[in-house]
Amino acid sequence: MTSLEGHKHRVKDIMKVNGWQKTPNVTLLEAVKKIIEATDKWRSCYPPVEVTKSITESVFFLLATCNEIGDFDLDKILEETCEAYKSYDFKDVPDDIIWSFITYQSEPHTPYRSPNRPREFKP
Repeated sequence: MTSLEGHKHRVKDIMKVNGWQKTPNVTLLEAVKKIIEATDKWRSCYPPVEVTKSITESVFFLLATCNEIGDFDLDKILEETCEAYKSYDFKDVPDDIIWSFITYQSEPHTPYRSPNRPREFKP
C-alpha cells in the first residue's frame, strides 16, 4: 500500500505536468465540491463505483491542497489524526448535517439510505 507521502509526490507531478497554479483554497473548494457530489450520489443510490470515484477525486484535491499549503509529512499527520480520533463514533453528528452544505441542490430531498428501501440507480 502506498503511503500518503507517495501519493503526495504523484499529485505534485500531476500538478506540475498540467501547469496548475491554483491557491490552496481553490483546490480545497474543489475537494468540498467532490465530497458533496459523492454524498449526493450515495444518498441517491448511484452505483457504488461512481460514489467511490467521487470520493477518491475529493481525496486527490485534498492532497493537492496539502501540497500547496506546505511540505509536511502527511503520513505522520495522518497517524496523529487517527490516534486522536480512534474512538470517534459519530454519535453526536446529526444524520442530515450534509444537507446544510448542499445549497445549490434543486432536486427534492432524497431520503437517506434505508435497508428496507429498494435501490434506485440513476443513469
